[in-house]
Amino acid sequence: MDDLDWPQPNREELPDTYEEIDDMLHRAEAAIRGHLPVEDRGEVDVVKFEDATVDDILNAMWDDPEFDYVIANPPYVAIEGLDEDEKSRYRELFDTANGRFDLYILFFERCLDDMLADGGRLVFITPEKYTYVDTGEALRRLMRNYDIAELEHVDEDSFDGHITFPLITTINDGHPGETRIIRRDGTERTVDLPRNGESWASTIRGGADGALDSGVTLGDVTERISCGVATGADSVFVVNESEVPEGLEGWTWQTVSGSQLREFDGPHTDSVFVNPYDERGVLTPEDELGEFGEWAEKHRDRLEDRSCVEGGKPWYAWHENPPMEDILQPKIVCKDVANVPRFWTDEKGDVVPRHSVYYIIPEDDVDINELREYLNSDDAQVWIEAHCQRAHNGYLRLQSKVLKDLPVPEKFGETYQATLG
Repeated sequence: MDDLDWPQPNREELPDTYEEIDDMLHRAEAAIRGHLPVEDRGEVDVVKFEDATVDDILNAMWDDPEFDYVIANPPYVAIEGLDEDEKSRYRELFDTANGRFDLYILFFERCLDDMLADGGRLVFITPEKYTYVDTGEALRRLMRNYDIAELEHVDEDSFDGHITFPLITTINDGHPGETRIIRRDGTERTVDLPRNGESWASTIRGGADGALDSGVTLGDVTERISCGVATGADSVFVVNESEVPEGLEGWTWQTVSGSQLREFDGPHTDSVFVNPYDERGVLTPEDELGEFGEWAEKHRDRLEDRSCVEGGKPWYAWHENPPMEDILQPKIVCKDVANVPRFWTDEKGDVVPRHSVYYIIPEDDVDINELREYLNSDDAQVWIEAHCQRAHNGYLRLQSKVLKDLPVPEKFGETYQATLG
């Protein structure tokens, strides 16, 4: 087999990053080469795309003969990297250009639909996210028509300086069959992936969905699941409780950040919000601020230098209006990004979480401590690991839309089930 020649970035356009990208391409080539059949590695003719651009692949009409092998490390470009014309054009051309799509997803569609010959094989190295995010649903539906032979999870630091959680996907043009899963720890298993577009995460990671199939979810038994409040200036509004300026004691609420949950082993910390909102979440009029106004005036330059103020909010307001009536009641809290998710209770309901904390308000008839114990159980942890997106270094990124779908034992949903009946 001839040496693989990958599409190369333009050195003049990317002078500071060319060497790094070049190194990534060679690493990808080495990883992918091993997925070709042994008997073909020295005999396959390679079509070279040295000067190919994204437009050459995604916008061209492919009348050329299809290929027995399509091998690529397609560009990882999130939707934020595209202009409005590109977004509109790709949404017209590709069924998989849904939601906050990434270009590599479109490369999958182009190559599977237009470039892969009957009986051919495709091998891509991409981020693993397409296997579980909502944006990847259309791609997963497309792939159900193919034999997804293997999914190999590559070391997260395979590309120096880039944490992408790489996945080598090997697909054969043939009747769908079982898929070999190779995890990063070297263990393997064979699975039947879902064929209806739903997330593959639980199947790939061996989640315990079946054991939790109660028909009741966390969203059914809670009033609210949200991230904490964002002020846009925590360096001003958050102070140590021992350093609250004189006269502002009545303007404070205890607060907690994600890192403090671990540090203090719970939501009660030594930090407080100095805040201009009452217990209903109503912003105090400026002419009634009194001592708070005098204190805030000392920080006015910093407070006015926020996007929320540029957008029309009063200079002393928070970035978000805090839903205090929801927040100031007993709740369960957790970090928004964690290696191992852990949940704590704020039984008094007197803590206002910051933006790096998620809070969960159970329905009145749900025992908050029993629910917290369940969320910290092995069953719940396995499900969360299987369904949450991955952040830096493999940490789990918790999101309200994912937590709402977490199955819970039937006992928590007896009232909910009764309302359905």
